[in-house]
Amino acid sequence: MTDNKERKIILRNLLIYLAVTFGISWALFFAFVVSGKSLDFAESEGAADIATTLGMLCPAIGVIITRFITKEGYTLTGEGSMMLGIDLKNRKYIFYIIAILLPWIYSEAGNLLKIIIQPACFDREFFRLAVPDARTAYIYPLMGIVSGVFFSIGGLGEETGWRGYMMPRMIKLFGTAKAVIIGGIIWGIWHWPLTYAGHNFGTDYKGYPFAGFAAMALMCVIDGILLTFLTVKTGSVWPAAIMHAVNNTMPSALQFFINPEKVTGIMTDSVVSFLVHFTPAAVIAIAVLAVWLKSERKAKTPKKI
Repeated sequence: MTDNKERKIILRNLLIYLAVTFGISWALFFAFVVSGKSLDFAESEGAADIATTLGMLCPAIGVIITRFITKEGYTLTGEGSMMLGIDLKNRKYIFYIIAILLPWIYSEAGNLLKIIIQPACFDREFFRLAVPDARTAYIYPLMGIVSGVFFSIGGLGEETGWRGYMMPRMIKLFGTAKAVIIGGIIWGIWHWPLTYAGHNFGTDYKGYPFAGFAAMALMCVIDGILLTFLTVKTGSVWPAAIMHAVNNTMPSALQFFINPEKVTGIMTDSVVSFLVHFTPAAVIAIAVLAVWLKSERKAKTPKKI
């Protein structure tokens, strides 16, 4: 049990980290917002790539600055470390496999759910026109996974901060259940300037920008559960960094069969479409959290003699 003195130190260090990270990140994000550039990837002319790439590095920079201020040091492994080691012993490699494959599974399931809800959007002709070589689409999930793993250094920038620094302290302060919710909301709020400028959802959706703010916070809670689980189980931020990067590639073959021109009604709203697509990930995350919390309770229950 963390005593009051230790809690105060942990809380102070956490607040320093959040202040530093939000300060440097939002200064960067607002520079793009003030410039008037859209951060919708379809319209940004490269601005979105620059903003998101630089933004993903800010949480790691926040950790470096915070650890200097708090004198916590820069050890790579162990208690209170930056959690940058890789340990595959005791079947921990399983969590790396999960990190690689899970984004593909729930991304494919999300697109399947879209097709089930609106069957008319499934269009083989669109697939033939959009993808001259069918083999490209069928191996796209593999390409996305390989690309994500190879470029996971981008995910590492965020995960070194959120999962490597923020979440261990959140868990000590609030316990796992509250920590993943509070931490996920904080992570979602961090994205809000990008969301305002069109990142993820564009700006042409009902309830702009607040519906986008809420959807981003929800996504970050759900993703945060899975990413934190992988980090806790391995003692390393690398599985989270890999999963984060693979997730960003959206490794789904079914997306090539969905004709946007045949999507109608409420499904044309980018936030609604996102929530539908993200439903399988939410189901998986809730199941993981339930099992995780149950195992924690079991570990804390005194054994009968």
